[in-house]
Amino acid sequence: MVWQIRVQYANGNERVIWSFRNRESALKGIDALYSQGYPMHMAYVVRPVDAPMAA
Repeated sequence: MVWQIRVQYANGNERVIWSFRNRESALKGIDALYSQGYPMHMAYVVRPVDAPMAA
């Protein structure tokens, strides 16, 4: 399964910023975002996707 990190805006819209092959890697990606000082007022979410990841 493919997992995506998305930015979720206050109006409910989401934008994909990264895709990963496993959930643990995606969660580590979120940790990396926050450790770099990205704004805390934005929501970063991990969502599963059934589509295959492009090579």
